[in-house]
Amino acid sequence: MERFKIFLLTVAVCVLVTSQESTTDPPVQIAKPSITLNLAHKVLYNTETVTLHCNVPGEPPGIQYAWYKESQVLGENQPSITVESSGNYVCEAKKGAMVERSDSYPLTLEDPPKPQIQSEWTEAFHGEKVSLKCVIHGSNSWKYTWFRDQKIVSIDGTNIQGNTLTLLVQSDHGGEYECQAELQNRKVTTKRSPQHSLRVHGPQPTILLKQDPSYPEIYTGEQVRLNCSIQEETSKWQYIWEKDSRQVNTDPSNPVYTIQSASLSENGEYSCQVRRGEKTSSKSRKLTVKDPPKPQIQSEWTEAFHGEKVSLQCVIQESESWNYTWLRDQNKIVSSDVTNIKGNTLTLSVQSDHGGVYECQAELQDRKVMTAKSPQHSLRVHGPQPTIVLKQDPSYPEIYTGEQVRLNCSIQEETSKWQYIWQKDSRQVNTDPSNPVYTIQSASLSENGEYTCQVRRGEKTSSKSRKLTVKDPPKPELSIMSQWKTFYQTEKLTLKCSIKEDSDKLDYEWFRNGALLSQDKDISFSGNTLSISSVNVVHVGQYTCRGKHQTRKPVTTGEAEALQLHVHDTTPKPTITKNQWFEPFYSKERVQLNCNMPGVGWEYHWYKGSNRLTTSPELTIDSVSVTDTGDYQCKAQRGDFSVDSETLQVRVQDPPKPQIQSEWSEAFHGEKVSLQCVIQDSKTWNYTWFKNQNKMVSKDGTIIMIGNTLTLLVQSDHGGEYECQAELQNRNVMTARSPPHSLTVHGPQPTIVLKQDPSYPEIYTGEQVKLTCSIQEKTSKWQYIWEKDSRQVNTDPSNPVYTIQSASLSENGEYSCQVRRGEKTSSKSRKLTVKDPPKPELSIMSQWKTFYPTEKLTLKCSIKEDSDKWDYEWFRNGAPLSQDKDISFSGNTLSISSVNVVHVGQYTCRGKHQKRKPVTTGEAEALQLHVHDKTPKADISKHEWFEFFYTEERVHLNCTMSGVGWQYQWYKGSSPLIKNAELAFSSVSHTHIGNYHCKAQRGDFSVNSETLQVQVQARPAVSLSLETELGDIMTGDMTLRCNVSDGRQWNYTWFMNGQQLNETSDLLKRKGNEETIKSEFKCKGINTERPLYSALSDGFIANNIIFKRKILLAISLCLVCCIVILIIGCIVLKITRKPEVKETAQDDLFFSMTDSKIQAASPMKEYMDNSPTELEECQEKEELITDRTSAVQEDAVIKDEETPASEANGLISFKGL
Repeated sequence: MERFKIFLLTVAVCVLVTSQESTTDPPVQIAKPSITLNLAHKVLYNTETVTLHCNVPGEPPGIQYAWYKESQVLGENQPSITVESSGNYVCEAKKGAMVERSDSYPLTLEDPPKPQIQSEWTEAFHGEKVSLKCVIHGSNSWKYTWFRDQKIVSIDGTNIQGNTLTLLVQSDHGGEYECQAELQNRKVTTKRSPQHSLRVHGPQPTILLKQDPSYPEIYTGEQVRLNCSIQEETSKWQYIWEKDSRQVNTDPSNPVYTIQSASLSENGEYSCQVRRGEKTSSKSRKLTVKDPPKPQIQSEWTEAFHGEKVSLQCVIQESESWNYTWLRDQNKIVSSDVTNIKGNTLTLSVQSDHGGVYECQAELQDRKVMTAKSPQHSLRVHGPQPTIVLKQDPSYPEIYTGEQVRLNCSIQEETSKWQYIWQKDSRQVNTDPSNPVYTIQSASLSENGEYTCQVRRGEKTSSKSRKLTVKDPPKPELSIMSQWKTFYQTEKLTLKCSIKEDSDKLDYEWFRNGALLSQDKDISFSGNTLSISSVNVVHVGQYTCRGKHQTRKPVTTGEAEALQLHVHDTTPKPTITKNQWFEPFYSKERVQLNCNMPGVGWEYHWYKGSNRLTTSPELTIDSVSVTDTGDYQCKAQRGDFSVDSETLQVRVQDPPKPQIQSEWSEAFHGEKVSLQCVIQDSKTWNYTWFKNQNKMVSKDGTIIMIGNTLTLLVQSDHGGEYECQAELQNRNVMTARSPPHSLTVHGPQPTIVLKQDPSYPEIYTGEQVKLTCSIQEKTSKWQYIWEKDSRQVNTDPSNPVYTIQSASLSENGEYSCQVRRGEKTSSKSRKLTVKDPPKPELSIMSQWKTFYPTEKLTLKCSIKEDSDKWDYEWFRNGAPLSQDKDISFSGNTLSISSVNVVHVGQYTCRGKHQKRKPVTTGEAEALQLHVHDKTPKADISKHEWFEFFYTEERVHLNCTMSGVGWQYQWYKGSSPLIKNAELAFSSVSHTHIGNYHCKAQRGDFSVNSETLQVQVQARPAVSLSLETELGDIMTGDMTLRCNVSDGRQWNYTWFMNGQQLNETSDLLKRKGNEETIKSEFKCKGINTERPLYSALSDGFIANNIIFKRKILLAISLCLVCCIVILIIGCIVLKITRKPEVKETAQDDLFFSMTDSKIQAASPMKEYMDNSPTELEECQEKEELITDRTSAVQEDAVIKDEETPASEANGLISFKGL
């Protein structure tokens, strides 16, 4: 029973809740808000005005706003707030019972950054360039202000670029520098930077150079440091050490240049150049490096004999204090009785073991500088006595008187400082004891004898002897080396000087008339002979000779007995005698010649030219030939001497060959022809004529022969080969026949051929023309008379060519050539046509006539006649044009690759014929070229332009460029779009956002426009919602609301299934019939200002939500009636029920006041206390249902209609009933 009561109570409560759901208006749905910021900068500063805006999609009216920071309420109830600190911000939108919060929006506000001055410069010298940089971390655009000593830095002597201050340092630039930055367009100013001090020195740094150690001279091996410093307090200098203008250091940051171990190459001038930026200064000093002095051992002793006293001295050419050490054979010597060391001197009392190599070495006190060892000094110790060696120079066993003799006394051991005493026969003969050589300058027979040498050094003596032999030289004999003793001039003479003893070891001296002879162009010496290559009278005289020893220079023999030489004053020539003689000889005749020379011993040689023929007094040629022609002479010879006769010319030739001389090689019938037989000789000849090998005889009237002449009156049978022959009278000499002479006989008249050169049918004025008149037959000796229009025009009848040097129009006409030879004449004519060359036409190869700088221009020079056979010349302002970097020629075109104003002017051209060189056309009519001073950019014209376009609006652009011939290309960024002057987007979208420009192009020339930015933003969003009203539920109608939430007043346009409805209100009411619940509704806002309309809303389809509302309403009414009946039944039952005795009190939903004292709460009270929670759940479920009715898809509003009922919190749910 109790459970039934609880069930009834539960039903009653649910009915009540359901009744409330069906009778109250459904809450308005609110979309989740979002927070936007008024600034788009990456970094925000707390000195800026920062505004946060709470955006609710659709922005339904009546929304209340609340703001939170870090979950703390800010007390701001506006959609936008201004914030001044960082934090996480949340906005809340509330309408009725609906509350939505945005996501947390983290906002960071920073203090404006504090600038820092960055610079390596804290001091500078006058004239240096100093940069100070004001550094702010971040990439924002800052504007910088500089201060020196709290005052704004003026621009005099300074340069401010961006965040950098550059000073060309002056004396007043020292001070404390600060900088401050202002963020452009945002009014954000930083604090001033910390101060940066700059100290200014004088114009140049004061350089100090020091050397460590400071000795004026450094020895090799010592370390040296050269220190370069600047007296002023300064830094950042580079130190360039140079030696003799060559850099020696590698680390410019180190002012010290260290020479670890000095060498001689380090000697020189060292310069320290300090650099900082463009500031340089230098100072020099000299470094002297030398080797430690090398000690030298000074001593006269290099050898010694046992017991002698020897001193060695170690000498250094320096004044410092040195300590000396002595060594023998690398062993240190210790001072003793026989080796005494004092200072730099070593004294030895020579013992047998004292021989060896001595060295000394010195050490400089206080500097640890050790010299090298001295050069070695050798001391050799001999035995007790020297070994004497005697030598004679020269060493011949016998010496000739007059020779120099040196006797040399030496000691075999290598030794010195000896005295030498020379004695002959126990008597001293030398005067200089230091000289070991005794010299006899000119030996005589008295120098024969025994010679002794005694040597001395101190108390030591020794001697040795040898014998010297002296005698007189031998005597020579003189003779002539030929059988004749009298000579002709130019003859060769040879004299011989004979010495029996050592003849091959002697040179010879020759004398004439007592005077010494020397070699000249005629006289020569060879061994013991004298040769005179060409004797003449100057060589006459008495000759003698003597010998002179080759190796023993002073040895000379006595003179030979004198010999007299005789020479003729003159030399006769051989004579040639001739038998029968002719000038010239003809071949096969006989020639006989004889040669004679006075005197004996002669031999005769015959020569033809330079060729030797025979050796005989007589020359005979029995049958001469042409090859025997030449110059003949005979030569008389004895020994090497010869005399040539006079030259005799023998001329031999073949009998002369006759030649037929005649101007006639051809003739026409009836002409008179003469032939002459010519011999180039003055002798008397008889002549014979032949025709075609047959001897000719005279014939009346037609053939006449007189002397060497043949005359013909030409007949048709006179053609043929003619020859002649001649015979010399009294010498029986016959010539050969002459070469044949051909005579061709033509017909009665010549055949004339006329030619024109050049052969063009028309000649241009100015061309040269040659008219040639020739005769077809091979003929000559004609005269040519040229006539034009029956008037003679040529002046030289021998020239068959008539030349017109420069044709003119007046040369047009009929030309006739008349040929003449003797009385024979003939003529022929032809026509000559002369005209002016064609005139060229000049044109620009483009439709535009005015050009912009750098544009390409092509001019065409057109000649209609023979256009491919002309070359072209170009002119500007009357001056010839040539190719350069801009101008080029190709065929009949001139191209200017890049036009500029220097190309402005009047252009013309003319043609020059390629083959007909003199032919040049007149100049074409001048064409004026215009070039703009500068090139404008292409212009973009805009049809109705906005800073921002809304989607679906039209964008219309036009690209224009002054002039004609332009083609246009549109670009978005760097991507080409279309080739058209017009660019139009009928309905723009976000894909059209970007930078646009156009390019105007004609030919190879193009010009870009300025860039134009197109920005597109979405149209205002529109929301379409279903209004839930009780009246609509009762009537079954539906109400739709269209809303554009941008704060402006809108009218609206409605669409049902794509068809526009005649409604302008924001609300649309429609009956809930079958047609409307299946239709799709859309709407958009309409305005009178841009944007003129909003975006189109999403579609809405009601489906069966209307019928579900009606069913829900009927069920609710039924439930209300049931609940009323149940309540009445419960009351009646309570009144009429009898009391029952119970052992245990049962729980009751309706408890009394007594029960309330001992019972905390009854189940009814607990249920009623929990009812607000249940009511809230029911309310949330209704809101969920209301939201889902806005979906477009059918059957998506209440998806769980057919799900079974479920339990919730112990109560029965009626969901789905």
